[in-house]
Amino acid sequence: MQNIQYEMDLAEVNVSTAGTITERPYISESFIPPVLQFVFGVVGNIIALVALTKSRKKHKWKPFYRLVAGLALTDGGGILLVYPPVLLRYASNFTFEFTKALCDYSSFMFMFMLTSSAMIVCAMSFDRFMAILYPFRYNLIGKKQRANIMLMFIWSIGAFISSLHLMGFGSSMLYYPGSWCFLNFMSHSVLDRTSSLIYSLIGLLILVLTISFNLLVIIALCRKMIKDKDTSGKKRKKNDICNVILLLAIVLVFSACWAPIMIIIFGHVTRLISNNGFMELLVVRLGITNSIVDPWIYILLRKENFVLAARHLGIICFKFSFVSDSTDPNVNPSSEERHKRMDNTLSSGKTLSTDDLNV
Repeated sequence: MQNIQYEMDLAEVNVSTAGTITERPYISESFIPPVLQFVFGVVGNIIALVALTKSRKKHKWKPFYRLVAGLALTDGGGILLVYPPVLLRYASNFTFEFTKALCDYSSFMFMFMLTSSAMIVCAMSFDRFMAILYPFRYNLIGKKQRANIMLMFIWSIGAFISSLHLMGFGSSMLYYPGSWCFLNFMSHSVLDRTSSLIYSLIGLLILVLTISFNLLVIIALCRKMIKDKDTSGKKRKKNDICNVILLLAIVLVFSACWAPIMIIIFGHVTRLISNNGFMELLVVRLGITNSIVDPWIYILLRKENFVLAARHLGIICFKFSFVSDSTDPNVNPSSEERHKRMDNTLSSGKTLSTDDLNV
């Protein structure tokens, strides 16, 4: 039976011939971070799903919202399935035994959740890219079927990539502080290094594609806002501002949470990094944090919420953007008319600024 490898500075781990892991010295790692991640990850994603379900009459389960729901299911379900062994390890003061089977399961779930979540975010960015830059082509294909197929494809690819090391192409490893397992990217064996290199390169490719799609959309929206000088252009500008803010938030959060773990894995594979300690624990927690925050970015940064913020907080820039029409002495439309005008765009290019663009 293949042993689980484990090295760290503060504790030694012995692997018995039966494949169980026992640990000797005490590890002074707080249980608070994993507990908070578990609670916020599960409860937060459930609330996100409930919010999506309640507002289904408004968004009508357009492709973007189907992907958001798939993201919440992936993140919430992944955290729910992978964190119980982690919490048991902390609750037992690290005396709870991690068997090889449990370590393999833990590594698969961590990899599947992180990889699938990243691919769904990339798919959502691609959806925005097509909807804004190629609206007519975007509307030609069945939207609902396309979103469902994308989710099935992403989950299948994620499961395949995450199970390669379980099929002999690499191995699992228990990492500091002995509470989580992942792909063995510290080994010097050819198989482990190759599988880790492939995983890190796929992760970096997903990151580059996500950033590229979002930046191209942001550039396109900014150019359109600059060119739109007429009245109808000013009306559309408020919607485009919301989209730019949303996409910037996606780029910043996803890059900050996803890039570190991929860089750390790549650094270990290329032997630029050799330690197994708090840094590895920190980057995997950042990856999980991305799974906690993701759905809320798409739910909270909706155009309707910006409007509410402008009305209740009285922010000047939003007042000018959303309410300025009502101050015109020659024009005094009703609130219903202003709302319709806010969402109204050129009939031939509606997808460019509303339709499923606003979340």
